[in-house]
Amino acid sequence: MCTVTFIKHKDGFSLTSNRDEQASRPTLAPQVFKELDQQLVYPKDRKAGGTWIASSNQNISVCLLNGAFKKHQRQLPYNRSRGQVLKERFLYDSNQKFIQDVNLENVEPFTLLMIDHNDSIDFMELVWDGVKKYTKNIDTSMHHIWASATLYNKTQRQNRRDWFDVFLGQNKAIKPQDTINFHTGSYTKDKANDMMMQRDQDLKTTSVSQININTKFRNFIYKDLETSKNYQLNLNTLCQTV
Repeated sequence: MCTVTFIKHKDGFSLTSNRDEQASRPTLAPQVFKELDQQLVYPKDRKAGGTWIASSNQNISVCLLNGAFKKHQRQLPYNRSRGQVLKERFLYDSNQKFIQDVNLENVEPFTLLMIDHNDSIDFMELVWDGVKKYTKNIDTSMHHIWASATLYNKTQRQNRRDWFDVFLGQNKAIKPQDTINFHTGSYTKDKANDMMMQRDQDLKTTSVSQININTKFRNFIYKDLETSKNYQLNLNTLCQTV
């Protein structure tokens, strides 16, 4: 939930997320969950019951980053987790309707990336700073990168953009695996702020998740970096079981 990239392909896109979290926080590998009157695929945060990235058989994919524009002071208790808010997006027919109606009072600041990819790609970003909603449409003809403001300051986020620009310059025809390689690469001797970060024995990059949507295949790839296990779920099958 802490570094996310969007790669636009000729016939679709890849949405890839590094989760920087306490390794001791219990997590379930992605699976199909039948809830909210549909089928969702996501890795589950067992502590709060939510997730940081998910895709549905309604052709919606959503990804969460903690924080808004800058690091904030926590004001506990909050009324629900940000990972639960992510799942609420699947209750709505459109990104715009969700943004308009969702009640975020007493929810910790976050950034939510929402892609409706049913017929065309409608990509919107919602930033909640604890007081106000900020929204914008994301240009899907371009590649993008985000990093969590709760873990990375302005300079560190710029470093990630610089690494991303180098990656794009070196890879003209980007494949999904190329993007995973970028997310699992090393770009600085400062391990506390590298792409795969580690700040103590517990706070580190624990997994990489990737949603691939194109005309040939749709899948959810998950790399559990703690157990070295890889998972791949076929979203084409999911979409056929509406």
